[in-house]
Amino acid sequence: MAYIGMRHPVAAPVLNHTDGSAISYGTGMILGPAVAATLTFDVADNPDYGDDIIIDNDNGVNGYSATLETNNLTPEGRAMVLGWEPSASTSPTHYDVTDAPAPTVGWGFIRVKLFKGVRTYEAFWFHKSQFSPNGINASTKQRQIEWNHPSLNVQGLGAYIDATGKAKYFQWNEFPYESAAQTWLHDKANITS
Repeated sequence: MAYIGMRHPVAAPVLNHTDGSAISYGTGMILGPAVAATLTFDVADNPDYGDDIIIDNDNGVNGYSATLETNNLTPEGRAMVLGWEPSASTSPTHYDVTDAPAPTVGWGFIRVKLFKGVRTYEAFWFHKSQFSPNGINASTKQRQIEWNHPSLNVQGLGAYIDATGKAKYFQWNEFPYESAAQTWLHDKANITS
């Protein structure tokens, strides 16, 4: 098995969430052409010893952090996931970066998998997260272009989205066609076009 691609990052603002119930999202958008996504889990590792052996171990997921890199992140996308505010008093509109916390959003992407010649599409939807900028890179063109892409840090938040009492972080689904994976993500993110 090999992972041979990453596509179609999307996000939608969290409108309302009460513990034990489903999250309602606002209208989402495609964040830009995908370049890379890297996710690292924060896993509990807390063994309980007895008679010189491990009797139990709490090794559940406590959260995650991620980095999302796109080829282009629109001003509207930055406003949605970072909370950068458009200033209506100027023309053209510029965006103000403030000290307000980033909004809570759901987001997802598609990962392409190849196994024994069969291509499948894994779609991931992360229920609640907060994004932060990963800095700004710029360099002069010399003999060749050095490609720089917008990169965002993501902090995953647990969400109690049903009556199980378990914090949930994301859903994962596998599809035989990319169009089916996109449809699933668009349904999650309220993207209608």
